[in-house]
Amino acid sequence: MEEEPKTNELALQKENLHLKQSIAALREQMEKLEASREEAVQKTLHASQEEITQLRTAVSAMRDQLEKTCYEKDCAAQEDMSAAGNREKQLTNTIAALRNELERRDITHQRDMETITRTHHDEAAQLRRTIQVLRDRLESLHHSSTAKAEPHEKPSE
Repeated sequence: MEEEPKTNELALQKENLHLKQSIAALREQMEKLEASREEAVQKTLHASQEEITQLRTAVSAMRDQLEKTCYEKDCAAQEDMSAAGNREKQLTNTIAALRNELERRDITHQRDMETITRTHHDEAAQLRRTIQVLRDRLESLHHSSTAKAEPHEKPSE
């Protein structure tokens, strides 16, 4: 009969070790996931910032070109002024279109970042809940093994 409690105790110790290893593996996996998410966020931010910079440079260049074109056309005859007006309107429309595209991409980027952040938080919360469930099970197993091992004695803490 003495071997049966020892066998139970060994089995519980093995299970306890297995649960601890599982928790450690889950923590490591969560840390890796968090690191990869952060890296993805940083890459996305960097790529978006580069694209925004390029678009701003293009808009600035177009503005410079527009100003240059307008000045040159102002010096020309009335017919040239009319042509410059049309060109100015086209460039203004292009700039407006580029601004709209820039704003659309910025909004899309912000939504993407929010989605990434939300997904990251949801996954982290799920992993925390899983860890808590495993801890609760481990405690339950620990308490039930303590109660089975010492049914008439109160466990000392």
